[in-house]
This record gives sequence, structure tokens and C-alpha cells, in this order.
Amino acid sequence: MTTESSSCRSELFGGVLIGIGVWAFIEKNRFYHKEVQTVYDIIFDLSVIFFIIGFIIFILGYAGCIGALRENICLLKFYYITMIIIFLLLVVGAVLAFVFRDKVKQILVDVLQQNLITRYQDDPDGQSTIDWIQEKLYCCGVNGYRDWNSNQYFNCTEDNPSPLRCSVPYSCCRDPDVLTPGVPNILCGKDVLEESGDISIIYTIGCVDAGIRLAEKELPIMGGIVIGLAVPQLFGICLSRLLEGQVMDQRARWAQTHHGHHQ
Repeated sequence: MTTESSSCRSELFGGVLIGIGVWAFIEKNRFYHKEVQTVYDIIFDLSVIFFIIGFIIFILGYAGCIGALRENICLLKFYYITMIIIFLLLVVGAVLAFVFRDKVKQILVDVLQQNLITRYQDDPDGQSTIDWIQEKLYCCGVNGYRDWNSNQYFNCTEDNPSPLRCSVPYSCCRDPDVLTPGVPNILCGKDVLEESGDISIIYTIGCVDAGIRLAEKELPIMGGIVIGLAVPQLFGICLSRLLEGQVMDQRARWAQTHHGHHQ
């Protein structure tokens, strides 16, 4: 019953995530339409991510739930083999990320600069994401606050007509709502990219380094989260494998008994 109930709950949860993803995608495209040009357009689109994760959880939940209820060997095998593959991919990915952490960090920096920094203000999803990260991690830019020089609205070139020239997003500011409480001043970081700019009013550390520092500081919590995610997966794999064995034993006994009656 544990396998059945947990799988059926997963199926329901997956359906909810699919619904949220579809709703968010429709609502977002009512006001802003973004063409998918690269895989990063999908990675940084939360509505699509919700849909994909929800779909995977729904399919696995369906296979586990129906497989357990109907004692279907094929569905049970699909469930635990897929779970094993996902678990191994996560473990291998984590090991490779640790071994090649410098390379991974550089790739992460390049991807974030190309898809979040340079497209800030042109992509509402990306803008909300980078603002949230900078506010929560007390950071600015990917490598540092000068990353914003690569954005067409903030760069410090003399021919830049933007009123945001030589500034950084309000989420970089230490006190963005100093003028009106609760209302951020989008010009709070004005002129900080100038050589003589006052950088004391903004965070200067890059968000990648800030994220790494936070992960190292909260290592026990991160470890607990990883274990909390891994244990249910392993538990589900073991239970579904056990149930498959029980079903096959019952079928073998039934076949043996049925064959004996015919003799």
C-alpha cells in the first residue's frame, strides 16, 4: 500500500505542477511573447520548467500507482528502472560538478552573462530572476557589478542614450527604497560604473561567488536536503522492486498450482 499511495500522490502532485506551468505560460504570453531560440530560453522559463517536471512526475506516478494497483510488471519495471536512471544521473552529475567545479563555474558564468545580464529588461522572466537572486544573495552581476557594462541599457559607452547609462539594477543597491519606503528607486545605482562612481551604495560581489559561499556556509542543510531527496527515491525503488518480486512469485505459484490441477 505504501508504494501505491506514494505513487498516486506523486501523480496528483505532477498534475498540479502541469496545471501551474500551463496557466503561467498562458498568462505570461498574454502580455509578453518570447520566441524559443535556444535551449536556455527553456531553462530560464519557469512555466516550461514546471510543465516538464510535472510531466515527468505525473508519468512516473502513474506508472507506479497503476503498476502497484493492477500488479502490472511492465509498469513497475518502467517505474523503478526510470527512478534508478534519474538517481544515477543526479549522482554522476553531482560528482562531475565537484571534480570539474572550476570548469562548471566558468560555464555557469558564461551562460548567466549571455542569458540574464545582456538580456535584462528585454526578458521579464530573466529580469525577475536576476533581481530576486541579487536581492536574496546581496550580490551584483554574475562575476561582479561591472558585468552590467555588457548590458545595452547600463553600459558606460559615450554613445549610450539610455537614462540608465553607467548604472546597475536597483536590486544591486544596499538600500533601493531609501526615497519612498517599499518602492524601489530604479536609479539608486546611477553612475556607479563610472571610474569615479560611489560603489559603497551597492553590492559588488558576483552572484556566483555569493551562491558558492552560501552553499559552503549552509553545507549541513544542503546535505540534509540532498539526503531528504535521495531517501524517498531509494525507498520507492526498493518497494517497487519488492512488489515486482512478490507479484512474480504469486504468478509462479498460481501457474504451478494450475498446472498441477490439470495433471
